[in-house]
Amino acid sequence: MDLDIIQRDLRTLWHPCTQMRDHADDPPIAIRRGSGVWLEDVDGKRYLDAISSWWVNLFGHANPRINAAITEQLGQLEHVILAGFTHEPVVTLSERLSALAPAGLGHCFYASDGSSAVEIALKMSFHFWRNKGETRTRFISLANSYHGETLGALAVGDVALYKETYEPLLLRNITVPSPDAYLREPGESEAEVARRAIAALEQTLERHAREVCAVIVEPLVQCAGGMRMHDPVYLSLLRDACDRYHVHIIADEIAVGFGRTGTLFAC
Repeated sequence: MDLDIIQRDLRTLWHPCTQMRDHADDPPIAIRRGSGVWLEDVDGKRYLDAISSWWVNLFGHANPRINAAITEQLGQLEHVILAGFTHEPVVTLSERLSALAPAGLGHCFYASDGSSAVEIALKMSFHFWRNKGETRTRFISLANSYHGETLGALAVGDVALYKETYEPLLLRNITVPSPDAYLREPGESEAEVARRAIAALEQTLERHAREVCAVIVEPLVQCAGGMRMHDPVYLSLLRDACDRYHVHIIADEIAVGFGRTGTLFAC
């Protein structure tokens, strides 16, 4: 192991989601290169990147097509502010994404990471109701859900490991039962668990719909909550309930979208 890079790391770097004291006995792995699904450390040992580097590396490390496109673009324009400016790559990308999205989702708004995307979605929903003259300030999310680690995203999450410390800073959120298939009673199907969860959601909407901006959900899989899966019927029933109670749905597909669950979008 290259002890120099480990020592330099521990002197200057604060790792995310990490108790830094643990690295005294369990140092971070120093990676030198990646290729496809494999990572290689500084000693030449290979690791299968089964978590896809926190779920984002869909097409493998050092993908030659992607690397060539990035290199070509860097020779023309690496970045320009989108407030008051535009450029060909972002327009082309937005056209292609809009064509793939469900009807009615015809515009793209870009974020740099998953937590930021959730924050933007929460703000968009709130702003919609504000523009309609309605005072709605609350959101509904599922038990055991995870939506990120900025304050708004933490508020609509329900994993104590990430949320508990910051509870005094967070918005008031409404938590409803998850359709988690692990919660099946003896003889109960996964679809019946989903319907039971929807019944609880509808009871909540009956009481709170006029103060709720949106229901936020991780479609099909609660990933950081333990890879808990639910029956797809939950999503169609959720859509019906939210339509009847005039509440938005925010589909947090950061971990499950773009083909990870078999279709382009999980919803």
